[in-house]
Amino acid sequence: MARVSVITIVKDHAAGLESTHQSLLDQSYLDWEMVIVIGASSDATLAVAKDLQRIESRILLIEQIGSGIYEAMNEGLAAASGEFAWFMNAGDKFASTSTMAHGVSQISQNNAGVVIGGYQIESTGQDKFYTYAPRNITGLSFAFNRRGGCHQAMIFRTNILKEMGGFNTSYSLAADFDLVLRVIGEAKVNRVSEIYASIEPGGRADQGIFLVHDQKHKIRRNLLGGPVVFLASYTWTALARLKIILRRTLKK
Repeated sequence: MARVSVITIVKDHAAGLESTHQSLLDQSYLDWEMVIVIGASSDATLAVAKDLQRIESRILLIEQIGSGIYEAMNEGLAAASGEFAWFMNAGDKFASTSTMAHGVSQISQNNAGVVIGGYQIESTGQDKFYTYAPRNITGLSFAFNRRGGCHQAMIFRTNILKEMGGFNTSYSLAADFDLVLRVIGEAKVNRVSEIYASIEPGGRADQGIFLVHDQKHKIRRNLLGGPVVFLASYTWTALARLKIILRRTLKK
């Protein structure tokens, strides 16, 4: 079996860490390690992580040196020993017990750099599901997709990420978007129709959605270039911002 390094970032979310770890224990695929990167926490997160490490030999615990989510993800990536990497934040879970096995089979069989699955956002009302048709994807098709995906629903080939230097931390909310576009320039990237992750709502990207769109516009401009792409990206960004404003206005 090829090992999967599950990199989990956590700060002040002890219950979420336990939930993500249990989701990992439930996987039918057994060759994994869990790299937990902990930011300075005021709750029991560090104590819970140390307890998990004592009972589970496949856990590596790192107390974060820097600050920031993508900085922490890079610290976890640097320590990962698996052939594949999966970034699963504390509180987020694998969609089913066979998710990891499916991801490994897809990335291996297709010799891909990344495989992107669908995801669901948990809600007290009704969960929202985002799925895709199976296909190989290009930079343009990924860059101009309304919901390109979330990193919790992606399995990466670790060596490619390390060669690229991991996440570009100058993008505080869209570094995963940048990373996937850079991988597309070097390796095959596939979508699958299966749901890979169940994620908690209200993340930093949701809270700073205007900045997310601004950073994605900058990324498209830097990586794809050209006046046509710039104009398309500018228009796409403006329409996305307008849609958000209208939605918020109608809810008032």
